[in-house]
Amino acid sequence: MPTTNLSETIDFNGQEFFVGLDVHKKSWSVTVRSLNHQVAHFTQPPSAKALHKTLQTKFAGGKFYSAYEAGFCGTGYHEQLCKMGITNIIVHAADIPQTDKQKKNKTDLHDSRSIAGHLEKGNLHGIHVLSREQQELRSLLRLRESAVKDVTRSNNRLKSFMLYYNIEIPKTATTSSFLSKKALEWLDNLELTSTAGTLTKENLIQQLQHQRTRLGSITKLLRKEMQTQHSKAYELLLSVPGYGAITAAALLAETGCFERFDDPDDYTGYLGIMPWNDSSGETIRTKGIQPRCNKHLRPLLIEAAWTAIRTAPEIFAYYSRHAAKDNKHAIVKVARKLALIGRGVVLKGEKYQADYLQKKQQGKQKQG
Repeated sequence: MPTTNLSETIDFNGQEFFVGLDVHKKSWSVTVRSLNHQVAHFTQPPSAKALHKTLQTKFAGGKFYSAYEAGFCGTGYHEQLCKMGITNIIVHAADIPQTDKQKKNKTDLHDSRSIAGHLEKGNLHGIHVLSREQQELRSLLRLRESAVKDVTRSNNRLKSFMLYYNIEIPKTATTSSFLSKKALEWLDNLELTSTAGTLTKENLIQQLQHQRTRLGSITKLLRKEMQTQHSKAYELLLSVPGYGAITAAALLAETGCFERFDDPDDYTGYLGIMPWNDSSGETIRTKGIQPRCNKHLRPLLIEAAWTAIRTAPEIFAYYSRHAAKDNKHAIVKVARKLALIGRGVVLKGEKYQADYLQKKQQGKQKQG
């Protein structure tokens, strides 16, 4: 009697499969699509190796494309998937199209299914992935940011303690909202009415001193790394008005390389200092700067803009031309101008010249 052999290995050689991943700490929700159909959905441990093994077992010979949302897991899984031959991208969660129904019915299954579907249709575009070395440099910058917050928190905690017990520091010992070295020395010699109060005060002083020492050491390490990894670009950025050591370091650590932005508007959009519009028919409303931004860079650039208008006459002249309408919008324009100047000096390899804006304005007039 003739028999049918159903145990032959199915070969998907060259067929494309699109994998949507909803990544969590303890598990992954995986949806696989091919030829406009969902062909698999499963939950697995958080492992790129386990995913690769499952895909090769079920769809041997296939070409695999995957995507997951940027989040807590960073780019480690992305690097592992790419090494195993899976073409992976990391997408910003806000860039994944969603219907109102999907927003109100959010589960791991729906998320992975949505990512797989849009990946197959070509609707998803991955974020720029920095090199591991660059990411570690960025982590050092962000560690310094957290250290600044720790210093501020310790300073405010000690001031609150003083305010509660009506302790006033002599005016000769303090000049700002941050407690100076002289102020801490004066406090250290102050005896409270009880041992408990004195111990509390001493502990708060030691905590503030420790956080300041920690901040200083991290700042030195950051400057050293900048001079090692980005010495030329770092020096060029320091020539731009308003740019200090931290602003220059932040731009290099967060951006990585300025060459990845072909259009200046893409760069200023990444920084979040581009206006955004809301239009309907003939009505166009400008709603100020974009809410989506690099939160580590935009505040520094705004601060740099305020410094620049006080120290550079040509920058102040640019600010003056726009300040009559709205000084808040004008300072954002200055920040945007400084950001583009910083990008320009690095790409051209030339230090900032004071007559840069004047020459640029003359060139526009000639073209007009």
